[in-house]
Amino acid sequence: MAQPAPAQCIEHVIRTYIQACNDADAEAIAACFCPEAIHYLPAPRLKWAGAVTIGSNFAKIVREHGVCWTVDHLLIDGDRCAAALEWTRFDRHHTQIIRGVDWFVFEPQTWRMQEVRPYTAAPVHPDMARQEFVDFDYAGRGYPTTFPAEHTQ
Repeated sequence: MAQPAPAQCIEHVIRTYIQACNDADAEAIAACFCPEAIHYLPAPRLKWAGAVTIGSNFAKIVREHGVCWTVDHLLIDGDRCAAALEWTRFDRHHTQIIRGVDWFVFEPQTWRMQEVRPYTAAPVHPDMARQEFVDFDYAGRGYPTTFPAEHTQ
């Protein structure tokens, strides 16, 4: 029998992860991640490090806040072992809907998640000079960190 394509493996893990989050199943969430995985969070919150921590934190949030997510759109790049998930989060306690995108990086040998970076469709905070992940190496990954010269005048 043929091995599933990378895109199929990635899609399966993401859908399993979202279902495990919605079920508040900490062990099933953790099983989707490499043991040393990182889940970044927007500032001022700090990242979550480790599959067990990520699993327990999500399970706790679902139990305490009554949230759940949907898989709205999924883009997968099997060659780069990466994916983007557009999602909707429903918060039953606050009758709130939040939309966003997660960027996933996968470990190619196991197809477990190494890293997640969520981005929400949220208002900009004018008092914060840098609205980005805390402790994420933007410069080291080739992201711009200063205004381009042509836009400083």
